[in-house]
Amino acid sequence: MTRLAIAAALLLAAAGAAHADRLAEIRARGRLVVSVKNDAKHPHKDPAHFDKRGFEVELAHALAGKILGDEAKLELRMLSRPVRLPMVVSGGVDLVVSMIPVTPENAALVDFSHPYFASGLTLMVRAGTPPLTLAALDGKTVAFRKQSFNDYGGELERIAREHGVKVAVRYFPSTATAAGAVARGEVAAMGGNFVDLDAYRKEHAGFVVDASLVEERKVAVAVKKGEPALLAAVDAAIDELRRSGALARLTVKWHLPYLLP
Repeated sequence: MTRLAIAAALLLAAAGAAHADRLAEIRARGRLVVSVKNDAKHPHKDPAHFDKRGFEVELAHALAGKILGDEAKLELRMLSRPVRLPMVVSGGVDLVVSMIPVTPENAALVDFSHPYFASGLTLMVRAGTPPLTLAALDGKTVAFRKQSFNDYGGELERIAREHGVKVAVRYFPSTATAAGAVARGEVAAMGGNFVDLDAYRKEHAGFVVDASLVEERKVAVAVKKGEPALLAAVDAAIDELRRSGALARLTVKWHLPYLLP
């Protein structure tokens, strides 16, 4: 082996040794640092924001209990949406528990745990309207709330194209204005995340949400890539919460649908 090869091998070994196992680091520190949704002290456009946040905060405490033996050994970081995944990538937080969907784009950045929640794209129609299939949307217009990060309208257009269905999408500034267009018959339906539409429907009479999803979306805990021990610990915790029924009970406690198999 040449001196250069020996030096390179020593540098690689040193780099490997310098890489601290994140799970060991968490246990040494005695605290799990988790990014969650903001507490949003002002009114929020997302009808289910507070339910989803409350559910995930309790889930984060449960993960701390499973990983560290004490649910109180938790530090919550309330970060803006654009920086949550970059923070776990950079090591600024240990985990992100913030309704992060398992998509190829997100999976390129982080590793995902086993899912702890499921929702997806669905439709809300006027009460008394028969459920709309994708084929029945051909030639019709569907309303969506304009969002900064999620484009459910774009998702519906993609799915419709894949099935040879022509759907027009119309964006509105809020859930209420989009739902108003449904109520007046200006559009065939309002599309969006099942959880959000179901929360709106519960507070506003005259609407029905189709529980059969146009496309399912699993949600999981985001973990930094290259941390197999931490990922395995999170997976084991979620698996136990599912097996015991605690995850289902927690979901229902926060008025959210439990759609996991």
